[in-house]
Amino acid sequence: MSRIIASTILLCALWISAAPAAAEPAGANPGYAAAPALIEGGSPDELGEWRVDYQRVIGGDAVIADRINEIIDAEARGQVATYEPSATKTNPWTLNIEGNLQFAPMTVSALFRGVYNTNMPNMPIETLATRVFDNRSGILLSWDNLFLDKQAGLNRLSAVTKAAMPGRQWGSEVAPVDDNFRYWLPTDDGIELHFPHGQFGRGVTVVSVPGAAIADLIAPVFAPLIPAPVA
Repeated sequence: MSRIIASTILLCALWISAAPAAAEPAGANPGYAAAPALIEGGSPDELGEWRVDYQRVIGGDAVIADRINEIIDAEARGQVATYEPSATKTNPWTLNIEGNLQFAPMTVSALFRGVYNTNMPNMPIETLATRVFDNRSGILLSWDNLFLDKQAGLNRLSAVTKAAMPGRQWGSEVAPVDDNFRYWLPTDDGIELHFPHGQFGRGVTVVSVPGAAIADLIAPVFAPLIPAPVA
């Protein structure tokens, strides 16, 4: 994989560009805002063109912002490294991805959505990735640190997902394992689960999980990040 990334960097025009910060979104942690960034280039065989337009964190605590940006930059590069090696070697193709930040009082989240397309059957394919950070420390949040008991948490997410789409015949696509629940974002009411293209059919599927459905499983240090149920 490292050779793939290295060859891509050598053969493609690759840069990160920053611009002055836009106005801070409502509800954001004071001092943090988003600035645009870009990487783009082409595949070594010259059949593919790719572009990742995304956002990086600026302002606030510089050490925390750098910690978050290191992972966001890696994800932007990782989107290319994921799709370029498996792209068609016979047809022209494009990969266009946008990455946008979402700010909450105690989190910074990145949502990467895009499209891989070529003149072949069953195209285009939607791309997806998320990253969620505690803006008090800059650490990446995952089921490993968010839940007191990760397996209990995954069991709950699986049950909520099934309940959100009744009448289906379920298989391994909703089993309570990490790979089935990789992408998520915090919301004002709890979390959103984002399921990639192909997991439940074509396109990305989003399932809302109320905070009340998982609040009892959240580690106390992260409890303020997930809205508590209303008494």
